[in-house]
Amino acid sequence: MQTKTVFISCFFNLVARNVLETSFFQKLRSRTDLKIVLLAPQGKGDFFRKEFGGSNVAVEEVPTRPMSKPGLLFHLLAWNLLRTKSKEIHRFVQLGKDRNYARYFFTSAMNWFGGRPLIRRAFRYFDAFMPSGGFDYLFDRYRPDLVFATDIQDLRVQELSDTALIRAARRRGVNSVGMSRSWDSMTTKGLLRTLPDLLVVQTDNIKSQAVAYHSVPADRVVVVGVPHYDSYITGTRTSREDFFKRIGLDPAKKLIFFAPPSDIWTGDKSLNPFLFKTIASIGEQVVARFPIFGELDLGDFARPANMVFDRPTNSDNLAEALLAKKDDAHFANLLYHSDVVVTGPSSVILDASLFNKPTILIGFDGEKIKPYWQRLSRYYDYEHQDAAIRLGELRVAKSRGELVEYIKEGLSQPKRGEEGRRRLANSFCQDLDGRSGERLAAAITDNL
Repeated sequence: MQTKTVFISCFFNLVARNVLETSFFQKLRSRTDLKIVLLAPQGKGDFFRKEFGGSNVAVEEVPTRPMSKPGLLFHLLAWNLLRTKSKEIHRFVQLGKDRNYARYFFTSAMNWFGGRPLIRRAFRYFDAFMPSGGFDYLFDRYRPDLVFATDIQDLRVQELSDTALIRAARRRGVNSVGMSRSWDSMTTKGLLRTLPDLLVVQTDNIKSQAVAYHSVPADRVVVVGVPHYDSYITGTRTSREDFFKRIGLDPAKKLIFFAPPSDIWTGDKSLNPFLFKTIASIGEQVVARFPIFGELDLGDFARPANMVFDRPTNSDNLAEALLAKKDDAHFANLLYHSDVVVTGPSSVILDASLFNKPTILIGFDGEKIKPYWQRLSRYYDYEHQDAAIRLGELRVAKSRGELVEYIKEGLSQPKRGEEGRRRLANSFCQDLDGRSGERLAAAITDNL
């Protein structure tokens, strides 16, 4: 039996949770006719060897290099050629920060051109001549049969990227599969620079966006669901008594799950102390789940007895953020045993819908009145957030009074809004049968 070799990119740390800790990787690793090579950033090899290495799994560290000037130019072009409302908000926020009207009008003009398929094709034609990211020695060493780029819109300002890996595969005549990272990838991350032979996405919504905004042929897109949600759907949860004992709370009392936004999203350090004080004052038990990305300054807030802090591994760089399997299971337990979820503009919206939890969104800036470009609520105007809120009929609190009112209502009337949350889960998480990892594995092996 001929052994075939598959490259899997691991340049973004959350690939561990999104892909490698799912049934997808178990399926591939169990095949004796496959050799898997995980491509990790320099300095991360030991982690991936320890967690995912095996007799047919090798790990190669790839050096990071700064982008060349031509590479940086195409990076900026891709960032501005995507024509969506989210990108329009990005430009408006940038204008609010620097008041550079020349830049605003220039990038707006670029964006107008980016809405035309002919411009996208021309851009990709010339982008194909960009450097291949320094992967040539790996192609020479392993001669892979397939490349799987797990984050096809990795737009970090360096040569080490999934885009460069796909480009290198194309030059070598190697088949490629690319995957969107998450629900916002197609509307916020810039134009797809290099199209893989097959694009794997999580939902029909993302497929429609790939076709409409990126000119990806529909017959080159496969929908598989969200692999890391398989364990949320089919996994067993810790009993309420045991779990609450572990986190130091009373299982007989109700629990508010609070996922505060990072200071990166709030724009200053005044909102979170205000939110913590407000939610603690309601009197119910609260678990405050700190973000995995960015800082959260609580100022003079002193944690009261009815609140516990839950701190996952944190990083000031989203690419370095990591959710280990054990922590993700803990996160699922927190949601499962909560009675109400309070969050900002984040994917917690989708996580909560899977567990059918009343969800209240923070849509104001504490005691401050800010211009639109500084408001937390501007994120709810992004395509993915706006569609989720409307489909799920989620409540956005626009004042302290509304926040308290909606939380109390969620605690007393948990069935309110159930239909909307079910629609949201079915549409934005899709294929809730616990087999998304298997479908992703099939998409890879079918292309071998």
